[in-house]
Amino acid sequence: MSANVAFTLRVTGIEDEARAQAVVEELRELMRDEGIGRQVTIGIRREDGGYAVTGGSDFPVSVSRAHLWCPEFEKSVAWYAKEAAPAAACAVEWSHPDERG
Repeated sequence: MSANVAFTLRVTGIEDEARAQAVVEELRELMRDEGIGRQVTIGIRREDGGYAVTGGSDFPVSVSRAHLWCPEFEKSVAWYAKEAAPAAACAVEWSHPDERG
């Protein structure tokens, strides 16, 4: 069974703009690998003397077996981000638009 999910992601602890851009490229690669590259926006923000990479789905994406996919996706986001910025901290927040009352 599939579900519609939306997400936002935030990667912090990036010390310079070059690493932030590398994180963006890594995450774009992940989104392409997941088949959602055209449905996700990712960008860089300067904050607290460093950089953060933020992004999310532009609209809900349909995912089969979301209860399994979502935790694996979170692990992948962290892995790809840490490839470019080992000190990075990652967070993914989910929403389920079909469950709104």
